[in-house]
Amino acid sequence: DLVEAGGFGFKQARDRIPERPWLVDCLDKWLERLEGSPHKCAAIFIDNSGVDFVLGILPFARELLRRGTKVILCANSAPALNDVTHSELLVLIRQVSSMCDVIAGAVAEGRLVAMETAQAGPCLDLSKLDRELVNALVHVDLLVLEGMGRAVHTNLDTKFTCESLKLAVIKNRWLANRLGGPMFSVVCKYENQQS
Repeated sequence: DLVEAGGFGFKQARDRIPERPWLVDCLDKWLERLEGSPHKCAAIFIDNSGVDFVLGILPFARELLRRGTKVILCANSAPALNDVTHSELLVLIRQVSSMCDVIAGAVAEGRLVAMETAQAGPCLDLSKLDRELVNALVHVDLLVLEGMGRAVHTNLDTKFTCESLKLAVIKNRWLANRLGGPMFSVVCKYENQQS
């Protein structure tokens, strides 16, 4: 309803994000983990195109790459809402590579790869992933699920055998109420199954 009213953009969205502590707030635990050794391989299941990707996922992936982590960016195979598709992701990575040496180097070395999920919706059904992606996920020690559909609707309570980071801003009143928070509540859920 906010978008339909018009005049709702990045600044308005940012201004609605609550102060910490968030609804689910494991940020300190995640930052503490980053003081340790780098991950070997991270798979990031990406959500929205545009600002979310350019100002969120790309800098996050760049930092992981800078630390020496291989990064697999996982995108929908077909369009859903405003989610990044695999074909769009390939174009975006090529464009960013021309502007960022870290990204360009990682692409050239095979440390940054884009893979399709075989999905065409805003949620993430882990039982129906692309076979090639499933084989690549065997080597992952960090799984990042971004966005309401992937991180909250379908996988908030899912336990993994590797570290996981689930990130979302709740932009649905029903879901916010169900989780016990207001609209624009932040979910930052970090879990380390080894601890």
